[in-house]
Amino acid sequence: MDRGISLQGYVPMRREPSNDSEMVSQVLFGEEFRIVETRGQWYLISLDFDKYTGWVGTNYVTLIREQNADTVMPVAGYRMVSAPCITVIDRNADRQLILPAGSVLPGTAGKIVKLCGREYALQSETGILVPGQHVDPEPIGTGLFSIPYLWGGRCGFGFDCSGLTQTICRMMGISLPRDSGQQAALGANVNFIHETRKGDMAFFENAEGEIAHVGMLLGNGRILHAYTSVRIDRLDQQGIYDDEKGSYTHRLRVIKRIANGS
Repeated sequence: MDRGISLQGYVPMRREPSNDSEMVSQVLFGEEFRIVETRGQWYLISLDFDKYTGWVGTNYVTLIREQNADTVMPVAGYRMVSAPCITVIDRNADRQLILPAGSVLPGTAGKIVKLCGREYALQSETGILVPGQHVDPEPIGTGLFSIPYLWGGRCGFGFDCSGLTQTICRMMGISLPRDSGQQAALGANVNFIHETRKGDMAFFENAEGEIAHVGMLLGNGRILHAYTSVRIDRLDQQGIYDDEKGSYTHRLRVIKRIANGS
């Protein structure tokens, strides 16, 4: 079965094979996937990292044939863009390419990145990290501060709530599923606010009692989450309190400890 990779900053994954369909997630630069089905100018794909499925336009991704498997992402290690975005030079096309936070780069060091027969030059290694080398979520998360909210987003051009927590955890070396409901099924319950630690994750329910929002605790009653933008608000036993509005915006359902070191 064919496989593919994104060599764009990001490629929208849609619920249905149509540009008018809802964006449910994104394939970021350097991420690989399995092609499940082809329908016209669309591929139904399953992303390697989180197994999320969705439709991508065939013109926006690059196929990987079996004979070219040694030219793609190595298993030895990779880096991630941690700044909101960085600029690289695509040497094959002699053009600049903007890579958002969450993009994946092969190798753990160096300013030259080789991927799928192409060569990319980094202007700097600032704003790039090796997953797992930084386990404090606060500098990672606050580095993404004010990035706008985007439904289906999981990169520096826009995040939804679970895309943000998934990306921060990935930078910390922790793999999470894509959606907040899936994330809430992991980890151990933390019963009281005073027992929470930095890195714990808080989940919130809608009027129907379904998990509909997630954020990451930073300690001292603060929560980092994507809501209008990546921001920090106050959290108590009731939920998230917006000081500007003077009201609660999200009702707390459960707090989970997913990272052992949190």
